[in-house]
Amino acid sequence: MAGRPEALVLASLLVLVAWSSSWFEITAEGTYTEGLDREPTIKTEYSIDKEFQTFEISIENATPLLLYWMHREEVNEPADSSGNPNGDDVSSSDDPEESRDEGPCHGECLELARSSIAILMASFVASLGVASLKPRRLTRGISGFLWVSCLVVIALGVPLSAVADFGIFSGGEEDSEGSSTGGFDSETTDSVSVDQFAHFSSRTGQSASLEGLIFTYDSVGFDLGLLEEDERQLVIEVAPEEGEPGYESLIRFHGEVVAGPGSIVSWWFLILPPMVYGLIGTSPMDEEE
Repeated sequence: MAGRPEALVLASLLVLVAWSSSWFEITAEGTYTEGLDREPTIKTEYSIDKEFQTFEISIENATPLLLYWMHREEVNEPADSSGNPNGDDVSSSDDPEESRDEGPCHGECLELARSSIAILMASFVASLGVASLKPRRLTRGISGFLWVSCLVVIALGVPLSAVADFGIFSGGEEDSEGSSTGGFDSETTDSVSVDQFAHFSSRTGQSASLEGLIFTYDSVGFDLGLLEEDERQLVIEVAPEEGEPGYESLIRFHGEVVAGPGSIVSWWFLILPPMVYGLIGTSPMDEEE
């Protein structure tokens, strides 16, 4: 039996359609839940495809947030994450892109995911051609393995890499240059880094829902830039309680990122029927040893 090469050709064409379609839609919403009046909220919407990621950013109740950015001072010798003053005389960067480059892939995680998908898709199409010409269990198995590998990278690798570039995995206690909001303010010119805070702590979480993958970020700390210079050392040494001097510098933030799949996932599953039909129709011409 010569197999069903037409079905494999159709599967290959659908690979190109999937590659050219939209990949993921990401919605991020972060709120200052304590420390600022009226709980300002930063909303960002990302659209990701094979070449670009476009975004729109908006701020609800923006006035308190703008006043916060205007009134705070940049601390030249900020506290470390435990509340102790840093010994190094290093000022934090005002450039949000520089802070973002401190992430796990230096801001290039999404590009790595794109390159991986391109290689896997090209290998998958090539494997379909080989399976059509040499229909053996091995070649069919390789095609199936590559299809699953592409699906895993698309469904998990792309959103994880996009969120990593966003900055939600930075901004921890050990990442002094990271954003104190987990990347939610990184697209602004007033991003506040972790090393501007005393007694800073943060945590991240992940879950899944029908909407897609959900990532959460929570942080709290005392922004030394809101205090007079002679008040900072006391806050660095001892975290103030409510009602004590310096407590007014407490900033608490909560953010949530939802990564919903685009049409690429639907197209990728549409590849499965013609691929299976074409591969099953081939003869199991296993080589004799």
